[in-house]
Amino acid sequence: MVDEKVKLSKANVLLIIVAGLASYMDAALLVSLGVALPIWTKYLALNSWMVGLLSTMLTVAVAIGSFVGGWLSDKFGRVAVFNADIFFVAIGSFIIAIAQNTTILIIGVVIAGLASGADLPTSLAVISERMSSKVYGRAISSTQIFWTMGILLSQFIGFITANSGMGSPAALFGWIGLVAIINWCVRVFSKRFKQIETDLVDHEHVECASNGQSVKKYRLGQLLRTGGLLVPMILLTVFYLFWNLPANTWGSFVNYFLVTVDGRTQAYSTIVALIANIVCLLVNLIYLKVSDTRYRYRVMYLGIAVALLSFVTAGIFSNDWQIFTVVYIFYSGSTVLCGEALYKIWSQTFYPVDARATMTGFSYGLVRVLTAAFSLVTPTLMGYSPQLLLWIMVGCTVLFGACAVIIVAIIKKTGLKDPTMKSFSREAD
Repeated sequence: MVDEKVKLSKANVLLIIVAGLASYMDAALLVSLGVALPIWTKYLALNSWMVGLLSTMLTVAVAIGSFVGGWLSDKFGRVAVFNADIFFVAIGSFIIAIAQNTTILIIGVVIAGLASGADLPTSLAVISERMSSKVYGRAISSTQIFWTMGILLSQFIGFITANSGMGSPAALFGWIGLVAIINWCVRVFSKRFKQIETDLVDHEHVECASNGQSVKKYRLGQLLRTGGLLVPMILLTVFYLFWNLPANTWGSFVNYFLVTVDGRTQAYSTIVALIANIVCLLVNLIYLKVSDTRYRYRVMYLGIAVALLSFVTAGIFSNDWQIFTVVYIFYSGSTVLCGEALYKIWSQTFYPVDARATMTGFSYGLVRVLTAAFSLVTPTLMGYSPQLLLWIMVGCTVLFGACAVIIVAIIKKTGLKDPTMKSFSREAD
């Protein structure tokens, strides 16, 4: 039965922790930037367009990193590229931490963004290459817990340093740099960890060969001309784009929105985001239990419904910051059930082993480019009409929800290797 879970070994867990820290750092960078924006606006005299530019530059750098990093990891080796990514996340974060003017700030943002973008498709491929598809849900959902912890801890650091002026960004990004450099040292200097990575990948490649799955190299152009891969890639990209636009908007700009548009204090905006992400963490722990079971797609539909209801309510009552506060917390919880984790699971399900980093990097990078364009105008749009922004979020939710339904239908129809689907056919019988 599908609910009879394959246990994660100690080696699996250690790999998830070390690779999952990449998700922690990615989320921490994005959210720390959002927490720091109102502070930089005050102390570095930034206008709304410069605020949008900083967020956009980070997103563009992440996108370029994803395009290049996925391809490099499939070509030159995931472990080597992953190690380099982590090192440059540390360098970029330390530069942001000490920045006292916009020029140095932009340099740090670009370096950290490029490295952060490159490590996402690479880290997913590192994990899925070494694990059975029967544990993809738990393995990838575990990285989402690290993602949530990145958000949560960044909001917490932002809260306790809210009255520290420029000391707050220094603490936020200095901590990210410290985590990155420790992670890099473990990956580069730990003989035990290197052996675990080698043993796990050898085991999974042998298993693939025994199942008749060959491991070979693919070119991006070849992959994009393959109908069986192109259609899922388009659907996954559209799904992730319209899920990511609301998620990125509020992850990066909720502090700016509550402080600049709604007139709340920095401490209030940070504690609201902190509470929302505690809810995210709790939901993520529940999702970890059901992600490899027949409930995966049932909770997905629930998440889509909650997200849609949240934005509709916020749009109707757009002038009430109290209502926005409540629905923002509900929306944040819903993202766990119907977003990033599913995108990552599906990316590892649809694509061949040695094409996953390239395909995921291309898709992720494309989404980030488009998200960057939206981030550029977001602060101005918030100031012009918060209600219009919220109704745009409603439209995004409808679109990513529709894509999710179509993707699930394709998985059922084509009989892809999705263990959670077995229960549907058995129940139907």
